[in-house]
Amino acid sequence: MLFEKNKLYKRSVLHDQYGGSRQRGISTPNKHKLIFIFDSGMDEEFGYKNGWSEDDGLYYYSGEGQEGNQSFSFGNKALLNHIENGEDVYLFESLGKGNYRFVDQLILIGYDIQFGIDKHHNQREVIVFAFEPLHVVQEEAHHFASTMRYKTVEELNEIALRDPKRATGLSMPARKLQVREQTAALYYAVLARANNCCEACGNQAPFETEEGPYLELHSLYKESDDGLSRPDQVAALCPNCHARMHKGKDGADYNKQLIHKLTT
Repeated sequence: MLFEKNKLYKRSVLHDQYGGSRQRGISTPNKHKLIFIFDSGMDEEFGYKNGWSEDDGLYYYSGEGQEGNQSFSFGNKALLNHIENGEDVYLFESLGKGNYRFVDQLILIGYDIQFGIDKHHNQREVIVFAFEPLHVVQEEAHHFASTMRYKTVEELNEIALRDPKRATGLSMPARKLQVREQTAALYYAVLARANNCCEACGNQAPFETEEGPYLELHSLYKESDDGLSRPDQVAALCPNCHARMHKGKDGADYNKQLIHKLTT
């Protein structure tokens, strides 16, 4: 993870390093596969009510747009499509005076359209996104390992490539299960494609675990290896090659070579 949980960050410093809008609640740096949510806690006057639900453990976040019906454009569109676009979502909570506490990395579970009011107190449609901490999804995705290990590559890819936007109509518990299943399917789809070998150096997995040959997933395009992606955006690597990608002096070039290898 790029940021340390509960650590304080100056918003100005974040933008100096990564870019992105310095005023919007949803900030999308152009040159980085990141989306920042800055929860100011002061948006109820615009019909927003953001926060964590004790009932299901989800973080509900109202889309941007202070008047009229909200639409899937700009930051709202970025959040909606963050999985297939390979962008990680990071939540920061305002502590005042430009200081923000990093809360967690999130993954989209779904969204609903609700009625609310705009800044002129007119009724309108509000997009309410439902997010879950990524680490919770990844931990619970292991429950699907026993079923995923025995599916065909075609079956795994079909599950991994499901539409991550989760059309309205499904209950949140059903959506949560879908995301966990998709996370597990991604892992096993990439391992099946690798056929027990590192996709960078070609060597066999260095050792066996109770779940099979040990290889690590590496994101070819994102700045972190966490979260859901398309199978063609992820590679299975031995620990040595994975460390080289992230820490080696030639890591960026090595990653480009791997992309070329997997796409030609």
